[in-house]
Amino acid sequence: MASMDTLWPAYQEKMEKEGCNAAAIAAFKYNYGVLVSGADVMIPETRLDPVESLPDYDKLGVTSDPTLLKETVVLKLNGGLGTGMGLDKAKSLLEVSTGNSFLDLIAKQVASMKEEFKTDLNFMLMNSFATSEDTLKALAKYPYLGTGSDLEFVQNKAPKVTASDMTP
Repeated sequence: MASMDTLWPAYQEKMEKEGCNAAAIAAFKYNYGVLVSGADVMIPETRLDPVESLPDYDKLGVTSDPTLLKETVVLKLNGGLGTGMGLDKAKSLLEVSTGNSFLDLIAKQVASMKEEFKTDLNFMLMNSFATSEDTLKALAKYPYLGTGSDLEFVQNKAPKVTASDMTP
């Protein structure tokens, strides 16, 4: 098998061509180096202990404090492109009830929480490069959610690694 030194330049070139930032490239390089080194980073299930019990929420003595919502962000993962379902858009744009997509229901849920708690609850989506554009377009009808970088952050791209020879 080829070494990290011979394989890495092709990955770096691919990521730079896709517009990935330096931090994303450095993170991928580190993880790729671990992969090609053959390091055993798996934690076997036998080393994991199951949770024996969890405290009952009603017995925690937590009091409601709506002012904390100003310091809270409702974050929804929205990176799934529905290609496996024959779609060419974000799965959240699927209609689930007459005239409403999953995304519409999420927007209405956030609006309801803002009204109920009388606060400007922050909301963000974690989009992928493939879901960002159509999602922001669909959410334009909900200006109270925010726009652009106030509404989303986009996951970085990472190239696929061929398991048999570690090439891109």
